[in-house]
Amino acid sequence: MTRDEIVALLERHREGFAGRNAEALAAAHAEDGTFESPAHGIVRGRAKILEVYRFWFNAFPDLELTWNDPIVDGHRAAVFWSFKGTSSGPFFGALGVGSRVEMRGAAEYVFADGSISSIRHIFDFSGVLMRTGVLKVKPT
Repeated sequence: MTRDEIVALLERHREGFAGRNAEALAAAHAEDGTFESPAHGIVRGRAKILEVYRFWFNAFPDLELTWNDPIVDGHRAAVFWSFKGTSSGPFFGALGVGSRVEMRGAAEYVFADGSISSIRHIFDFSGVLMRTGVLKVKPT
């Protein structure tokens, strides 16, 4: 893929988040693609990746994902992002309705044959769980 094709695909991906369109987001992935994150581990296949997007949109009805311009290098891109959302119910444990979650992270995208072959997200998921009360830290 050319740099312009990658940038265009990433823009459509960003629009998918803005429009809360899990189907469009998953459709950008290769049928046998992977999605990796601290929250979900490694997920394989477009159908399972769709479940991840649906999970986040259901957990956070007001989810906002914003990102900086991508850094494109050959068939790979990096995107630094910010996430904000209010939980609509249980989220990986005891996070209750109305809990506000904010975090920053990065994603590495790898492209092949006009689609996303893999995404790897990096963020402090344990910190998010601690700040929202899901993960309890024992005082020293």
